[in-house]
Amino acid sequence: MIEEFLKSEKEAIDNELEDYFSYLNDIEKEILLKDFIAHLQDFILNKKAKRLHPILLIAAFVGIVNPINMDTQLHQIRKVSLSVELLHSGYLIYDDLIDADLERRGKPTFHVQLENELNQVYNNTELPNKEEIIKMYGRDMSILGGTQGYLLGLNILKTSRFSDNLKLQAINEYTAAMDRLMKGQIIEEYMNYHNITMSLEQYLSIAEMQRASLLEKSVKIGAILAKGNFHYQIEPLSNAMNLMGQAFAIRDDIIDIKSDIKARKKKIIYIFAVQNTDENQSKTLNEIYHLEDLSKSDVKTVETIFAETNAVIIAEHFSKNLINQAKVSLRNIYPDLNKNQKTFFNEFSDFMYMREF
Repeated sequence: MIEEFLKSEKEAIDNELEDYFSYLNDIEKEILLKDFIAHLQDFILNKKAKRLHPILLIAAFVGIVNPINMDTQLHQIRKVSLSVELLHSGYLIYDDLIDADLERRGKPTFHVQLENELNQVYNNTELPNKEEIIKMYGRDMSILGGTQGYLLGLNILKTSRFSDNLKLQAINEYTAAMDRLMKGQIIEEYMNYHNITMSLEQYLSIAEMQRASLLEKSVKIGAILAKGNFHYQIEPLSNAMNLMGQAFAIRDDIIDIKSDIKARKKKIIYIFAVQNTDENQSKTLNEIYHLEDLSKSDVKTVETIFAETNAVIIAEHFSKNLINQAKVSLRNIYPDLNKNQKTFFNEFSDFMYMREF
C-alpha cells in the first residue's frame, strides 16, 4: 500500500511543483530574477527527490479531515504541501554548501550548479582570482537560494485558501521547523569545529532538530489544516513522527557509515563504539580520528572496531526501539485516522527503519 501511495503522491507533487515554478516565472518581470528562479527550479525539480515531507503533510490531512470536505480541499492541500518541500530544499542548499558536497541526487548541488554556470560565462576570460570569484559566487547565491526557498514556502502557506486562524497555526509550525533546523545545524557545526564528541543525548537532540523536526512539523501542519484535535490526534501523531525521524537519522548514519568514517564524523555508530571499546581500541580510534587524511587501511580498522564493539547492531536495535515507540503513539490517536492512512503511517514507520537508500 505504501509504495503505491508514495508513488502516486510524488507524481502529483512533482506536477504541482512544475506548475508553481511556471507561475513564478510568469509573474516575475526582472530577467535576472527569472534566471535565478530557473536555477532553483533545476535544483528542486530533481526526479530522484522522494517528496516525503509534502507526502506526510497530505497523509496527515487526509487521515483526519472530515470526508465531506475531502474532494473540495484535496487539490488545495497538495498546493500547501509544496511549502514544506521548499523549506526542505532551502535547508539542503545550506547543508550542501556547509559540507562542500558536490552532488545531490545524481546532479550538482546548488552551489556547484551556480559555479558551473559562471564558469561558462568566464570560459574565455582572463581574470585574476577567477576560481575564487566563481567559488564565492556559488557560495553567495546559495545563501540567497536557501533563504528564498524558505520564503517561497512561507508565502504558499500565507496565500492558501484555508481560514486565517488555521493558516496562522500552520505558519507557527513552519517557522518553528525553520528554527529547529537552523539550531541543529549551529550546534553540529560548533561541535565539529571544536572537535567535541557528542553524547547519545546530544546526538538524539541534533537528530530531532535536523531530521525529525521537519517530518514532525509536516504532519502537524496537515493535521492542523484538517482541523484535528490537538490533544488526542495532533499530539500523538506528532510524537510518532518525531520518534520516526530520530530512527530515520540513525538509519541514515548506518547507511553512510563508510563516508562518515572518511570524513571523521563522530555519529551514532562512533558513539556506541566508544562506549564499548577497550583501552587499545579507544587509543586506535582516537589516533585515526585525529589524522588529516584517512587511508583505506585506516577506514578498515575503524570498521573492524565498530564490528567488534557491536556498534552497528546496537544502533539498529536502538532505531527499531524508536519505531516501536512510534507505533505505540500512533495507537493513541483518537478519533483514529481513517483506515487507509492508519495503515500508511504504520507501514511508513517500518519503511523508515528498513530503508536502504
